[in-house]
Amino acid sequence: MDIGKKFIMDGILRMELYEFLSRELVRAGYIDLQVFRTPIGHRLVIYAERPGMVIGRRGMRVRELATVLEKRFNLENPQIDIAQIDTPDLNAKIVAYHIGRALMRGVRYGRAAFIALRRIMEAGAIGAEVVMSGKLTSDRARTVKFTRGIVPKSGYPREILVDEAKISVLLKPGVYGVKVKIYKPVAKLPDRITIVEATSHAQTESK
Repeated sequence: MDIGKKFIMDGILRMELYEFLSRELVRAGYIDLQVFRTPIGHRLVIYAERPGMVIGRRGMRVRELATVLEKRFNLENPQIDIAQIDTPDLNAKIVAYHIGRALMRGVRYGRAAFIALRRIMEAGAIGAEVVMSGKLTSDRARTVKFTRGIVPKSGYPREILVDEAKISVLLKPGVYGVKVKIYKPVAKLPDRITIVEATSHAQTESK
């Protein structure tokens, strides 16, 4: 198999694994997946909000999952590692899923957005944005944006420091779209200038 075809096949495999795990581990707060080929088989790193629900009692759930992945996707000796998200309220995908689950419970879209923004900012974010689309208040679809703080739209901060995620939620009126952007906290913002007071010549000589 040439390199180009192998690259495409690996991408398809990862997409199929991602979609499968998104359905199987929805209650565990599944976030992302990394797949590595090793000399002894495949190594999978699963990122989840609640790792305990992926592992199961005495590791039974994760062993069952490895067996399913081996048979269904022809993975060779799959080894699964579970990684926990340290600060869930600064992860755009987790926040988007929280908003989606709130909408499914009947929480008003505005309240769901404001609660999410408050938790994001309390976690230390510099700014956040929640965009919802769909039949929010009438039979006509529309888009509503909620923001707090600063969210860069271009440049280095946008590419490196802004975490973004988008999900779809199927409700009775139709499909709702939820997009979340989080400007993560950093020690020093790249676009901020600090003015340092200069020491006068007289003060320097007196010392």
